Amino acid sequence: MSFTPRILLVEDDPQDAFLVQQHLSDLPYGGELLGVSGIHEAQARLMETADIACVMVDLKLADGSGATLIEWMLDQPTLKDIPVIVFSGDRSQHPELDTFSNVACLIQKPSSASGYEALAQALRPIVSSALARSVYAAQ
Repeated sequence: MSFTPRILLVEDDPQDAFLVQQHLSDLPYGGELLGVSGIHEAQARLMETADIACVMVDLKLADGSGATLIEWMLDQPTLKDIPVIVFSGDRSQHPELDTFSNVACLIQKPSSASGYEALAQALRPIVSSALARSVYAAQ
């Protein structure tokens, strides 16, 4: 059985999701980017499989705050060590994010489509490290 490490993108804006997926399409270690649009979908995906190496989550989602998902992950023994990348335009309402052990990075979403290449370059080391760790752990 082959193992494919995956990055879970939790983003309810289809345009933002498309741009992130487009700019992170060439992931190392055979990694794949999966997209879901909300907290409940993300929780279901995280519980059904062990192939998620990293989670990217927008703080502002239609079905709640991405911080809720991050806290929930911390309460799950099998998920608490998965690194989380938080996208936000304004995180002032969530100062607790600085204390969450699973938050690897807090990054502001680009204000235009042209900023997504720079976003992908900034995230690539974190994503590559998470994928490598996941592949190593699966062996």
